[in-house]
Amino acid sequence: MTELKRKPILIPIDHGYGNVKTPNFFFPTGITACKEEPAMATDTLRWGGRWYAIGDNHKEFIADKTADEDYLKLTMAAIAKELNRRGLTEAPVYLAVGLPLTWVGQQKDSFIRYLTQVRNLEYTFNGKDYDVEIVGVEMFAQGFAAVADRLKEFTGVNMLCDIGNGTMNIMYINNGRPISGQCYTEKFGTHQCMLAAREALMRTCPGATGAVRPV
Repeated sequence: MTELKRKPILIPIDHGYGNVKTPNFFFPTGITACKEEPAMATDTLRWGGRWYAIGDNHKEFIADKTADEDYLKLTMAAIAKELNRRGLTEAPVYLAVGLPLTWVGQQKDSFIRYLTQVRNLEYTFNGKDYDVEIVGVEMFAQGFAAVADRLKEFTGVNMLCDIGNGTMNIMYINNGRPISGQCYTEKFGTHQCMLAAREALMRTCPGATGAVRPV
């Protein structure tokens, strides 16, 4: 990165189990290692001397997102998309990310360490070379950001429900105050719902194929 000091660019990223989302893009969490540059992939990443096809499928559900390097590579892809939109290929970046409501306490520090394990990222994405410095990471509870600045509007008893591909986050809000003892994260999202629907369909209609397209 050049010596010119730039103001860090804030890039929010939702590391979903089904899709990665940024303010301007979303793409499936699938990532496939390739021996050479993948010819048919929509998005390609080259890092550490290896090629990867990004977004060609959906990653299998793993509760701990730090179990492998996939979400780090997906983060690199998300950053590249946002920087490319700004006409940039190098920049200091500050990340705003989230974790399921009741997992923030246990996984916050490890996920921040995971995302900052390589502070200076040099990689190629869709044919362009990127030089990114991760200057910091801010962690938030998933779903809560949607109501954090509007809590006074929630009079009486309300329930926030954030249904993702792999998890469902539930928070009770009583007269504008989140109830910490009534926050839940269930490992049950739209993908599991589709699997349950498929099983029910196959029991009712034995001739059905049971094919499920990830969402």
